[in-house]
Amino acid sequence: MQVTDTAAGGALLFEGSPLQSLEAWAGSTRGGEPRLIRRALLVVAVGWLPMVLLTALHGDLVRSDAADSFLFDFGVHTRFLLAAPLLILVEAICVPRLAAIAYQFVDAGLVTEADRQRYDSADASSQRLMSSRIVAIALIVFAYALVFVAVRTAPPETIPSWHGRPIPFAASPAGWWALLISLPLLLLLQLGWLWRICVWTRFLWRMNAMALQLDPGHPDHAAGLGFVGSSLEGFLPLGFIVGMLAAGPVANQVVHHHASPLQFRSVVVTAIIISVVLCAGPLLIFLRRLIEEHHRGILQYGALAMHMGERFQPNWLRPKPRTLQGPLDMSEFTGPNALYSIASNAHAVRMLPLELRSVARLSLATFLPFVPIWLLVVPFEDLTKKITAFLL
Repeated sequence: MQVTDTAAGGALLFEGSPLQSLEAWAGSTRGGEPRLIRRALLVVAVGWLPMVLLTALHGDLVRSDAADSFLFDFGVHTRFLLAAPLLILVEAICVPRLAAIAYQFVDAGLVTEADRQRYDSADASSQRLMSSRIVAIALIVFAYALVFVAVRTAPPETIPSWHGRPIPFAASPAGWWALLISLPLLLLLQLGWLWRICVWTRFLWRMNAMALQLDPGHPDHAAGLGFVGSSLEGFLPLGFIVGMLAAGPVANQVVHHHASPLQFRSVVVTAIIISVVLCAGPLLIFLRRLIEEHHRGILQYGALAMHMGERFQPNWLRPKPRTLQGPLDMSEFTGPNALYSIASNAHAVRMLPLELRSVARLSLATFLPFVPIWLLVVPFEDLTKKITAFLL
């Protein structure tokens, strides 16, 4: 899929974030991948590096007990050193994919001329929602509200020692930085992606409300909407980040407290469910539409196939098989074969415009960050023997 001229000369559809809105407010409007890289580096410099310096000055960077050291806190590094910048960088993969899918509704001829104005309205309103400064401010306020709730409700044993105790306000300097800067920044990035998915869902809902030119006999087995399912490929990096955010705290428990990885199977399953719901959930909008197309295709193409069979069978099968005299005229078979193939497509229309293998890939991407945790608890010699046995 190609991004059409609709996006030429301007921002891609679904491009934008609270940070980008604030940058535009400050007068910086440059975009592109170099801007994403600079923004990602800035997030690391603001959200992670100060905590390194503050813990080093406070004596918490390295302690005799590794579980109390900032340096060996896998959770904080996965959140602020890895996940936070990746939430920015993966926009370069996901946003163009979503934009191309959105423009494909027009390029594929699914939107009629009568609905073209409604499509343009959905396009423009989606761009406004993604670049809204009011939304950016609301998300910032919400991020700090979530930090406040987390501070009030988090069990004391879940707070690392280098962080100090936020209640009753005895956090260390690094702990205060985490509460006031690092954690709100991370939550803001996550809320930005959640907002993008909401805008994406709204766009699909508006597409589904149109009289789309769908064909139940389309070879994609989704009445021509199969291209929408490719959005899951663009969301694969996001699934990996979800798994990374969940795997960091688990790594602390496994490495520092010698917990078994099997104790955290529910964490793995929950992370996968969250990824699938967030990324594949918006496609549920087309469920009823595709059920209707499935029924329509069975009736219409089924009737055509029946009529074709009634014309074909007397010549070849009734009252007895026709004997071949001379060369076989394949043209008599081409029409029925093509129609039966189309009717077969209509009978195979899926209830959702996605393939199970796409869901499996997303689940695998979410699971991958947990693999190193399993490797950490396997003795190196045993691991070497297993790898050697597998290769040989």
